Amino acid sequence: MSGFGEGSKWEGAGPSTSSSELPLNFSMGNGIGEGEICIIPGLPNDLACLCLACLPLWQHSTLKAVCKAWNGVFSGKALFEIRKRWNKCEEIMCLFRDDPSITQGELFDPRSQLWSLLPPMPSEPFTYGLTNFECVSLGNSLLVIGGSLYDARSFPMDRPLPSSAVYRYDPITSRWDRLTGMRTPRGSFACGVWEDAVFVAGGGSRHAQFAAGGSRLSSVERYDLLHDRWSPLQSLQNIRAGCVGFVLADEFWVIGGYGGSRTIAGILPVDEYYSDGEIMDLKTGEWRVLKPMWEEGERRRLGKVAVLSGSKGEPDNVFMLDGSAIYRYDVAANRWIREAQLPSTVLAEASCRLVPLGGELYVIPGGPVLEFNDAKRTPKKRGSIVFQVYDPKDRVWRFVMTRPLLAKTARHNISWGVVCILRL
Repeated sequence: MSGFGEGSKWEGAGPSTSSSELPLNFSMGNGIGEGEICIIPGLPNDLACLCLACLPLWQHSTLKAVCKAWNGVFSGKALFEIRKRWNKCEEIMCLFRDDPSITQGELFDPRSQLWSLLPPMPSEPFTYGLTNFECVSLGNSLLVIGGSLYDARSFPMDRPLPSSAVYRYDPITSRWDRLTGMRTPRGSFACGVWEDAVFVAGGGSRHAQFAAGGSRLSSVERYDLLHDRWSPLQSLQNIRAGCVGFVLADEFWVIGGYGGSRTIAGILPVDEYYSDGEIMDLKTGEWRVLKPMWEEGERRRLGKVAVLSGSKGEPDNVFMLDGSAIYRYDVAANRWIREAQLPSTVLAEASCRLVPLGGELYVIPGGPVLEFNDAKRTPKKRGSIVFQVYDPKDRVWRFVMTRPLLAKTARHNISWGVVCILRL
């Protein structure tokens, strides 16, 4: 989707077409045509635009070639405003591996099961190895926030530092731009979106290459997209890094993570993980304490958490992937209730992700599995990956087999570090 991705193309086992590579190019345009331009003969232009807005995203690039009027409609931002107003938005999964300035982000369309690539994210020439960042969807844009990286100007050079940088990707123009950075650099932090604002809390400087060490924070900030400005908020009661953040019923939840540490035999550092959390009322800015969510010995740390939006006025539900089981959070009891067992054991469990998409939960494994040529041990084709998809409403599982674009070399046989959902 070259307005979604670089150059570019959607690839994969999608619906039957004349080509297996479906370009989607959303370039900058004026959008809906003016005056006498006819979009669909016999229909008013506003109704014609509504008809075109109902078409799936993966077909937009092909349809732009129909005529000049259609090219203008599918190239402009007005079409996406219509899709949003009439509740015709589709959800696209955005997956990032470590350092998106080197390894491109990937987009997966669950409707067509096609993949596309994002252009590389810009970065400073003296920084590298970005990891433990956060990505959120805000409006029609993606924000990549913070993280931990190496700076060639620092000493010692092998010590990771937190980043305050914020980058925005516009999927319509296929361009990155840099926004105002956070007041406090941080990685491995909690992050949530409420209305047109982003909230970040806690975090530290730990890098994915190191299992221990790094700083910890308790500070909290709010980002205003309209004014491109970060504002400090009331801090957490405790330092908390590696935590999970989400917004639930006008509250910003910050749960899990680690604070202090201890050593084994006075040598090996081990984190002390939290089983509790803190909750901010987004209307008043006040924090309250969330008591431990499990008994001692029940589990060592919080698993992968996902919030599934309720439909038709139903409340949102919070789920967790812990081991090979899905748990549902009972807000009233403050406990995780076992919901379902994964039909297939996942590899690289620590690198798995739980993603809410289209009313279902996608269990994303630790990375693509490549098929090798036995003689030279080189990949002979793109590796396949299997998503296990759970429907909480019907309590049934299904499998989605697909081939990511970057699973072409052993260099890319790594897990996705960050996953978020873009609605367009």
